[in-house]
Amino acid sequence: MRIAIDMVLAEQQPGGMFFATCALLEGLARIDTDNEYFIITSRPEEYAALQACAQAPNMYLYPLHFLFRRGMLIQHHTRVTHALHRIRPDVLHVPAFAAPIGWHGPLVQTVHDLSFLKMPWQASLYAHLYWRYCLQESVQRARRIIAVSEQTREELITCWSVSQERIHLVHNALRLSLRTEITPQEIHAIRARIGGRYILHVGRIIPRKNVETLLEAFDLLAERHADLRLVLAGGNGYGSDEVLRRVSLSPHRARIHLPGWVPEEEMGVLYAGASMLVFPSLHEGFGLPTLEAMACGTPVVASPEAASQEIAAEAVLRVDCSQAQSLKAAIARLLGDTALRERLVQLGHQQVQRFSCTACGRQTLRVYHLAAGVRG
Repeated sequence: MRIAIDMVLAEQQPGGMFFATCALLEGLARIDTDNEYFIITSRPEEYAALQACAQAPNMYLYPLHFLFRRGMLIQHHTRVTHALHRIRPDVLHVPAFAAPIGWHGPLVQTVHDLSFLKMPWQASLYAHLYWRYCLQESVQRARRIIAVSEQTREELITCWSVSQERIHLVHNALRLSLRTEITPQEIHAIRARIGGRYILHVGRIIPRKNVETLLEAFDLLAERHADLRLVLAGGNGYGSDEVLRRVSLSPHRARIHLPGWVPEEEMGVLYAGASMLVFPSLHEGFGLPTLEAMACGTPVVASPEAASQEIAAEAVLRVDCSQAQSLKAAIARLLGDTALRERLVQLGHQQVQRFSCTACGRQTLRVYHLAAGVRG
């Protein structure tokens, strides 16, 4: 088979959807030498760290040049459709966002979550209309749909009446390029750079990530833990203005770090150096940073919505993150309880083994076969 993977929209921001798809590419490169893969990209430099893909003779980058970064959602439909007419794949996989409207062949569509339906106030009107109409049309058009969690699968069935037969549950995986073997010297260096112990949040600053409550909890903790810092790693999204305003007004503003998107080669060190990852999201389809922190030996505090039993099992400290007081109490508990920290780190290392890129690749390849009508 000739399989096209449309990465153009997924790669515009280095978030969870992009990293999850990178893990899939690495898994496919490891388990499949028979089929040809064409990775449609506008940022070919983003794949330099994926050694498994670079070494696979059946994986090809198909770069597209866009004159303007504004209006990518509209340009995507025309440019990628034209590329597909040249590649002539047997199946197209869109791992994030919606498929180009000009493609009418076999389509596999991945859906990460339907948070815009559960929390319509967390996205702009433009984004809401895109997700509500373009993504839904793409899901309806797809021969097969990949849901990254059981929660997302149920949302597709209940919210959009998608037939169960078309939906396949394939969990996200950890990308091989995330460096998890970190030396004590590197950990000492990152803590020295930040100024001491720190708690970490990873993800775009948008309303459903619930960063405001984390800021309130940090302010409550900061008086008692004078050496503690807060690092908010990730870009700004829709609705981030209020969070940034709260940061500027915090009496502990000098101890709050906003590094933006952190380079790929630095993420493992940032995770490993943290006292914990705090992930208080109000809604997640998967919650990839929780697994990334576990892989780096960092304990996790998370809301039930961000670390479901399906994904994290008992390897995180779950807490009601709707109130700053309860979140503050959980963070303080983990800071002071060495035995709990060690138990969560051990459970995390065990849990993360379930989410390998090879398993993700095998399951996804089976979906490609089904979509193309090929006996696998």
